[in-house]
Amino acid sequence: MDNKLIIKKLKEFKKFIKYFTKNSLENTEDIHSLRIKCRELFSLLCKDEDLAKKIKKIISLSNGIRDIDVFFGDYLAFLPEKYSKKIDKEVFIKDKSRKKEIKRLHKYLKTLEIPKSALEREEGVSPNLVHMELPELEQKKLHKYRIYIKKRLYIEKNSLERDNEKLKILTNVKDILGAINDNCNGLERLRSYNIKLSLYKKIKNFTQEQNKKLYEEAKRVKL
Repeated sequence: MDNKLIIKKLKEFKKFIKYFTKNSLENTEDIHSLRIKCRELFSLLCKDEDLAKKIKKIISLSNGIRDIDVFFGDYLAFLPEKYSKKIDKEVFIKDKSRKKEIKRLHKYLKTLEIPKSALEREEGVSPNLVHMELPELEQKKLHKYRIYIKKRLYIEKNSLERDNEKLKILTNVKDILGAINDNCNGLERLRSYNIKLSLYKKIKNFTQEQNKKLYEEAKRVKL
């Protein structure tokens, strides 16, 4: 790996974090951008690198925020109107815990020190060397596979000889698996609200059917 690349990425990341905290960014798009920047930089770093551990914490602190955003911004909108209309209004009131999570995230980012250089990921450690097949339709197994796909995607993005067609395919698989995971998480969060059991069961059946379609779509993609 070209050391100039990681130095460049560190400069860009430092600039982004400074802008993020200075402007107190917190909307859905901001959080999404932060997570992407973190994952891309993390893919270049040695896992034992101190900065890599700090980036993992940023991702961890933003997980809850992202789950809330996906639930209210995507999952509820994904449901057919015949179901969403029946859901109690309190479900549509954004979770107050998001503000607390945002404060925790910003507090940590303000203390973050980004070095000018860092230990690079070892070239021999690559998910390309350990091929994984698409597992069965089960959230935990698919989530693990999605992480594998993400690693391949980030490595390809940072490759000196990019394969744009490969990037397109990996991104497609990542997005399909992400939709399945978001639907599962959305259904789980919905269960925590006081809605009628009969309505929940109908929404559960609908969600599972949609996930089956998405899974079949993923199976058709040739990596």
